[in-house]
Amino acid sequence: MSCLILSFPCFSVQSGDLLIQFDLVIVIDWSAAASPGPQKPSADRCWIAWQSRNHMSEAEYFRTRYACMERLQTLLLENPGNALLAFDFPFGYPVGSGLGGGRSAGRIISKDMVSSQQDLNNRFDVAAILNSQISLAPGPFWGHPISRNFSALTRKKPAFNHAGFSEWRLVEKRLRDRSYPIMNVWQLLGQGSVGSQTLTGLFELLKLAENPDFGDRVRYWPFETDWNACLDGIVLAELWPSLGKHQEIDHPIKDARQVLASRNWLSREQKAGRIRSVFAPPSSLTALEKSQCETEEGWILGVG
Repeated sequence: MSCLILSFPCFSVQSGDLLIQFDLVIVIDWSAAASPGPQKPSADRCWIAWQSRNHMSEAEYFRTRYACMERLQTLLLENPGNALLAFDFPFGYPVGSGLGGGRSAGRIISKDMVSSQQDLNNRFDVAAILNSQISLAPGPFWGHPISRNFSALTRKKPAFNHAGFSEWRLVEKRLRDRSYPIMNVWQLLGQGSVGSQTLTGLFELLKLAENPDFGDRVRYWPFETDWNACLDGIVLAELWPSLGKHQEIDHPIKDARQVLASRNWLSREQKAGRIRSVFAPPSSLTALEKSQCETEEGWILGVG
């Protein structure tokens, strides 16, 4: 599998943080659940917090991914200027895996993924298919319900014996070196795992990016934005809410606190004229590492 790199025209090649502004900022806490959540707002389902030029929201709860995506599209249509949508799942896979990141990864996943309006989905089947295409060794995707059996997907973590790519993305290695308990993209089940969120999330983002209502305005950061050079249109970015100080937020549910804290952080950076620097490549990256992040792995906002 190859990584398709798309080239987009940049309509706002202007210097200075104050010239790069988002009319709409939304932070999304994602869920890979296969059924609707409780009617009462609960953890482990989709949450968003957003801000437009004249409104700052409370945390909003959604029982399904379908309902969450419907809300995001409504907000985008109601606020037609530049927008930032920051999601809490990885946007790419380790360099060399063949899955790439952003739009190209979404297209690979979407060949086999299906998901209903009630969130019923086949993510474990998709992971098994990808395993059979990626490597002869067991994995790299792993984890599935005890009630299921797959020839190319193990329930427990196998030894990572895959030539040509790492278990971890570069940004995850950086955070692990700083003792942050971040998870990688291969684990599909278990507390804190993000593999299923990545599969379902990139699947849904591709549908958003190909929605004719938004034309060619959607850009995946950093793959299609040249990091902080082209931040016009609708920018989709990866964020890890655990980096924020959500303990300062008064809300009983952690997911809600995290989207509010992250939204507030982005709002402060924008008001201070520093939003452009949030999207800049870390100066510590080598030229090769920077290229790998731009074409396959992606990066996390705020990690620099």
